Amino acid sequence: MSGGKSRLVIIDVPADYDATKPYRLVFSWRQLGGSDTGNATGLHPAGDGPNFDAEHYAYFGLRREALNAKQPAIFVAPDTDPAGALWNYDKDVVYFDDLLKLVTENLCIDESRVFTTGFSYGAMMSYGLSNGRASKLRAAVTMAPAQFGASTPTGPIAYMSTTGMDDGTCVWGNATSGGEGCVMTHAKANGCTIPSTFPTAAKGSKKYVCYDFEGCMAGYPVKVCTFDGPHTPSSVDDGTQVGEDGLKAFIPPLAWKFIAQF
Repeated sequence: MSGGKSRLVIIDVPADYDATKPYRLVFSWRQLGGSDTGNATGLHPAGDGPNFDAEHYAYFGLRREALNAKQPAIFVAPDTDPAGALWNYDKDVVYFDDLLKLVTENLCIDESRVFTTGFSYGAMMSYGLSNGRASKLRAAVTMAPAQFGASTPTGPIAYMSTTGMDDGTCVWGNATSGGEGCVMTHAKANGCTIPSTFPTAAKGSKKYVCYDFEGCMAGYPVKVCTFDGPHTPSSVDDGTQVGEDGLKAFIPPLAWKFIAQF
């Protein structure tokens, strides 16, 4: 129950769940046109391609990466009210609070290691939470974010973001808007050194480029990855092709590595 209404959610608990072991908790917010079921079963979020199934791409590939690293986590796939609608930050930030309370009261959660991720509208929801609920989150990984919800960080939070340089939906933008603006907000809030420029992926390169901001507050890194590609969280960007593949996508391993440092 949230806001006086019954809300649907999928909660993924490891098969060998141990009630005495505190687990990481990852909120995974679906994109416009997606669903909690699609999030949990790995349906392709942007374009057709291979390996979009529960084994390879549940929770944007992070469940697979966690299991491969022998670091099983608990994943939460919320959905909107009504299903298929847009996220509503004012309503859904309360939903987040209620879900966090539900899960932490009923499962063994390391409350110092709660994370949020999502693609497109889900990235926007995660970005809003990274500002408005920084005290409840250890880190956020946003895939194709834009400004949404709370705009000012209420405290430091580790932050990673990805954007395709041909993304016409949630554009890269500049230092105050779009994906770049989201990154710069957290880089400034975390006390990172702000360079005059930093490297981004060249269009036509079929590659991705990551930049780790220097001088950030200890324990609160900021990382941004740009790639030669469109609006997607599942780009294969290896120097030979630009496409989508749930298993070969370059973002899930990088995203889990960012989360797993905490």
